[in-house]
Amino acid sequence: NSLSDCGVWVGYRGQVGVDSYYPHAVTTNAQFRRGDLLGCYASADVGGYICELERNFFMGPPSEEQRKYYQLVVELQETALEALRPGVRCCDVDAAVQKFYQKHHLEDAWRHHTGHSLGSGMHECPVLDIGDETEVQPGMCFSVEPGLYIKGVGGFRLSDTVAVHQNGIERVTYYSRDIESLICGWE
Repeated sequence: NSLSDCGVWVGYRGQVGVDSYYPHAVTTNAQFRRGDLLGCYASADVGGYICELERNFFMGPPSEEQRKYYQLVVELQETALEALRPGVRCCDVDAAVQKFYQKHHLEDAWRHHTGHSLGSGMHECPVLDIGDETEVQPGMCFSVEPGLYIKGVGGFRLSDTVAVHQNGIERVTYYSRDIESLICGWE
């Protein structure tokens, strides 16, 4: 089934544990283990338009290292959300995120652009990327999804769908970013 056939898709992306370091990898036959970080994804087709939401989930209490990087990715997404508004260029949003990476010495943890437009397709232009000079306009929708990818630890990524309005932006996907809400029980 395509997404438009079923309306809603939710699942983990196959990004499990240290292999979540690879942003778009799909792991097969992985066994979840206590301490694993999971890359999870949800999407919906509403009237022919796509939205997306991504979160990390933790199999049991996160380690201090996982907590540190997760908090940094929350701050990274906030940086992008604060930069995104009507009248700025897509490249300016990505430039603000790049400054965050540099300030925190995280350049090696950067693996993809800050986000992309959403419409009837999952990945559309314009792109929140240093090379895209498109001016952000009211009516546009973006996935805002900067990430941190730490070899040997995993991939930390938040993705929310954002609608651009005349006076700012509105996050239209609602799921907690609070780390305590993202811990899966483990006996």
